[in-house]
Amino acid sequence: MTFFFVRPKIGPVFSFSLLFLLVLSGCVSAPLPENPPPPPLPPRTILIDTPASKAVKALLLGQEKKALLLARTIRNKQERESLLNLIRQWSLDRQSDAIRSDFSDGHRAEALSLLLALREKSPGMYTNLLLEIPPGTLSWVLHHEIHTGQEQLAVRTMKLLQPFKRTSFLPTISLAYSHWGFRRFWQHRYHASLNLANQALNADPANKNAISLKKRVLAIRDTLVSRGLVAYRHQHLPKAIRLWEMALSIDPSNEDTKNYILKAEELLKKVRHLEGQVEQPTIQTQGGKK
Repeated sequence: MTFFFVRPKIGPVFSFSLLFLLVLSGCVSAPLPENPPPPPLPPRTILIDTPASKAVKALLLGQEKKALLLARTIRNKQERESLLNLIRQWSLDRQSDAIRSDFSDGHRAEALSLLLALREKSPGMYTNLLLEIPPGTLSWVLHHEIHTGQEQLAVRTMKLLQPFKRTSFLPTISLAYSHWGFRRFWQHRYHASLNLANQALNADPANKNAISLKKRVLAIRDTLVSRGLVAYRHQHLPKAIRLWEMALSIDPSNEDTKNYILKAEELLKKVRHLEGQVEQPTIQTQGGKK
């Protein structure tokens, strides 16, 4: 009897399963994969805390003063100045962000305080921030400056605005000039006060404060002119000239006062000339007796 051995067809899945069972039973030992050699280690670097690195770390932690102190200890001038400029710019950016945040959150007093501090540090960034502020908030800033005795700052602030924006702030500009003018008035600086009143009226002719201020200054001028005329009639020419010069210092454009001074000076010269002629014969007579 002849036996024939027929090789069964084995699929790939069955072959893999059979191999797995043989491995588990120990009949076949599966070769273990060789571990690849580990990659070479990079050369060891030694980190040294330099003043520059310490300053940067302090800056990232929000310790600006410490960063500045550390940066100033750097010996290399170029490196020191570069780092100091970086720290200053970083500080200004933080301050600008805080101002924007305070204004948007309604913390106007805090924002204004930071804004004025920024003006001293960086006028350019101060100007840019002003141009970003909404008109309502800017109006509040200007009025706050005016009513706290910072009229000059308010005027300079408004001059930074573009012409088309400045038009809507003309009443505020006029208010600043009139407040400024009254402060000069109480300091007896009448000429400056009159000029500021005129500037206020140029911006807003209906400004009642500016109208009142101008009337007060001109009343003082007119009083000095009247007192000069009285002195002139009583032949007190030096006194008359002095009073009219005071009036002219208040309002140099007053032509009447200028004419009064010229006439009084001409008359005074004639009087002194006549007095000199009268005194001369007396001196000669006294010399002849001797």
